[in-house]
Amino acid sequence: MAVTLLNKNKRLKALVLTLELLALAVFVYLIALPFFPAIEYNMQDNTANNQQDIKSVEKAVGEIKNHLPKTADAPPVNRLVITKIGVNAPIIDSQNEKYGLNHGAWRLPETATPDKKGNTVISGHRFKYFPPNNLTFYLLDKLAVNDIIFVSWQEKDYYYKVKEVKRVKNTEVSILNQSDKKLLTLFTCDPIFSQENRLVVISELL
Repeated sequence: MAVTLLNKNKRLKALVLTLELLALAVFVYLIALPFFPAIEYNMQDNTANNQQDIKSVEKAVGEIKNHLPKTADAPPVNRLVITKIGVNAPIIDSQNEKYGLNHGAWRLPETATPDKKGNTVISGHRFKYFPPNNLTFYLLDKLAVNDIIFVSWQEKDYYYKVKEVKRVKNTEVSILNQSDKKLLTLFTCDPIFSQENRLVVISELL
């Protein structure tokens, strides 16, 4: 009887210890999760990404297009694709900012569209979905001058080259200024989990 009770106590202690370790592992995972994309990006061989050219981006975009769902009764979706950082998001046209940001990359309605001269301004969440995915601008800070950004708009393709990456205060409205050139301005919150600043990427149509 004493031996049986002792074995039960050992099994109970082992079970408690296992549950504690599992809880600790889940806790560490949840804490570290927001940083996984940056860690993964830094661990990759980014030689190709750092030497982007239009042909390599066109090839990657072609592969993405081949895997998009195709339906006969629905029009093609406007899309923003940044192959270097894994963004592949629908561009949402809406007067409602919350709706736009919750469904993809939101084009600010008072700004231009890619088919016209002016400044097309698109915003995206830095970290929103669980886990981070291709709809967010989590790695936008990894973009650099001369990187290529692709936009599909009204069934036409537009390629932009990054001209400037900067951080501004969240009250800065000059990023919305229009232009006689065809510009694309992307912005998101910076630093991550804060709305203190905006991380801004400005590119020009090739």
